Amino acid sequence: MKGKLIAAIVTVLVAGTAIYGVNTWKVVDNQRQEAVCRAAQQHIKILETQARAMAAGLSVEAYAEAEKAEAGKLVRALDTAKNEAEVDAVIEQHATVIQAQIVAEDAEVESRGEQPFLGQELKKQRIPTDVKQEFKRAEKAVNDACS
Repeated sequence: MKGKLIAAIVTVLVAGTAIYGVNTWKVVDNQRQEAVCRAAQQHIKILETQARAMAAGLSVEAYAEAEKAEAGKLVRALDTAKNEAEVDAVIEQHATVIQAQIVAEDAEVESRGEQPFLGQELKKQRIPTDVKQEFKRAEKAVNDACS
């Protein structure tokens, strides 16, 4: 009888230890997966900023400064708004300015075409192939890590 009791206790202890080990492994694996996902998402954000800077013909630092200045103007305008209607007007005006910039850039690209002999090229072509490939790899890494 004592032998069966000891065997049952040992079996319960071994099973409990195994279950605890599997649960611990799952928690650690989930934490690792989340860390890899966050790192992949951060990398793609860096690549997006780099691509936007290249498309604008600026260095990453100059682009970040321009983006910060633009965001600062929007924040100051929103801070001075006194009611919801003024906030909506500020947002609408900002959206209109951005849309006008997009239309102007598209018109510029379409009107001048590609003239490499003048050192001009389409803005869409300013991003080198290696950056485009790295961007595709980063997107795949995000899909793999975060799914």
